[in-house]
Amino acid sequence: MFLIRHAITIPSGFLFGRKDANVDELNDREKKWLKEQVSHCEVFYSSPARRCVETLKSVFPDKRAFKTIDAFWEQDFGDWEGLLYSDLPDIGTLSGDDLACFRPPNGESFMDLCERANPAFLNLLVEEKARNIVIFAHAGVIRAFLALAFSSTEAALKCEIDVLSLTRLKVFSKLKFSVVCVNASN
Repeated sequence: MFLIRHAITIPSGFLFGRKDANVDELNDREKKWLKEQVSHCEVFYSSPARRCVETLKSVFPDKRAFKTIDAFWEQDFGDWEGLLYSDLPDIGTLSGDDLACFRPPNGESFMDLCERANPAFLNLLVEEKARNIVIFAHAGVIRAFLALAFSSTEAALKCEIDVLSLTRLKVFSKLKFSVVCVNASN
């Protein structure tokens, strides 16, 4: 299982969750590295977000057969959507559990995201016959999948997920996981 975070959004410096954005153009080195990592994959999935689909199409311009899964949208940041990072309110220091449960006004928490994305992810793993799957997604969604692998939302929230990074999970029978790598990049 290969998880790729979308390219950098334009404009940059803003919080985008459910609010969508375009992505900056990938350079040839980035495209080549990502393609080398996942070109053997048989099945491609993506969040329906434009920034994820555009990243997938940039790396694989001839790829016509891919599926989007609505549950793989990024966390909804509610009233904070589209704000500059520098304009976000300071929520202070929260414990891992408190951070996982924290909801921005009119938004969803990381726990809410996990409850939305992880059943769809597990269902995909049960129904999909392919062994090598790639998903183009968001930092929060990749962390949600890591929360399954680690059996810990707190541990998942401690992981950096950079733009255009690759996270790899090995999936065993009975949906047990091993984390091969997190946040690998060119």
